[in-house]
Amino acid sequence: MSSPLWEPIAEPSARFPSCHCSTVLSLSNGDLLVGYYAGEGEARPDAAWVLARRAAGSAEWGPLAIVADEPGKPEGNGIVFENARGEVILVWGTMHGKLDGPYGPGVRWVTCDLKMKVSSDGGATWSEDRMIETEFGHVPHSKPIRLANGAIIFGTEFKGGYSCFWSSEDEGHSWIQTGPLLGEMNQHPTLIERADGSVLALLRPSGKHSRVLRSVSEDGGRTWSEAVVTDLPCPHAAIDAVKLADGRVALAWNNNADARNPLTLAVSEDDGDTWAATRDVITGEGSFHYPAVTEGAAGQLHLTFTNNRRTIDHVEVGVEWVYGDGPDLRPWLDETTLRGTA
Repeated sequence: MSSPLWEPIAEPSARFPSCHCSTVLSLSNGDLLVGYYAGEGEARPDAAWVLARRAAGSAEWGPLAIVADEPGKPEGNGIVFENARGEVILVWGTMHGKLDGPYGPGVRWVTCDLKMKVSSDGGATWSEDRMIETEFGHVPHSKPIRLANGAIIFGTEFKGGYSCFWSSEDEGHSWIQTGPLLGEMNQHPTLIERADGSVLALLRPSGKHSRVLRSVSEDGGRTWSEAVVTDLPCPHAAIDAVKLADGRVALAWNNNADARNPLTLAVSEDDGDTWAATRDVITGEGSFHYPAVTEGAAGQLHLTFTNNRRTIDHVEVGVEWVYGDGPDLRPWLDETTLRGTA
């Protein structure tokens, strides 16, 4: 591919001064979609879920479009995917409880519902909301995957500290819940299907360990082995992985037990058991976190992440860049901005 690319999706504005928790989708028509929540801040009443598009062949991002914005209530994490019918589906949650105070029952994330919208025109217009789960506390982060048997599956953080999973056999129009995934306390599972048909979950820790966790399902995500600790550091921050067309796995995460920097990419050649190459995308002071990663039509990696809660940044690199091919990335931001408040 051409030289590596680093760019903000949108500059901070009066309506959207802060943002977090992006998801990235390469559509079958070549468009690239990036969605996230934005507003005054996390769990603020004006937080909306927004979507930006870079049309196929274009070098520019279009304006942010508000997809979900319940008046007076914050929108939270969302994920988007394209099904076999060409529909784009958004799954996300809205907070319904107290927005301030210590984390716990009735406050912020544990008061999220889980619902969806469907678009039949590539994310330009959307259906009305459809409820997936009325019980509060399910929070998605990483994109769904399609298994070899055709089922679609994604995971959610759930109150109590253990992940749950949602599986669909009708292209995302109805969902069955499985789990929880027990063992070490965990959340935000990112999934890949391995060559032997098992499903690997790499997980953000939510307990005492500051390391990436892992679990395996041998039955398509219905049951899971207990989550165990890996050798990869993780500062209790979200991670994301993608199975590439050539069989390798790319992982994006904060390779540090204590801080949300650096932001690092890694590549596995053995279905996520070991990591053949790692390379930092960004280092230095600040928080560069909550990555989302996917593969483009030309085999390139599209990585999005939160840059100090000011912007969602997009990085585009070839997979071989992770192995050391090409120069380190140089951000479009100056050092003063990079040291902005996390």
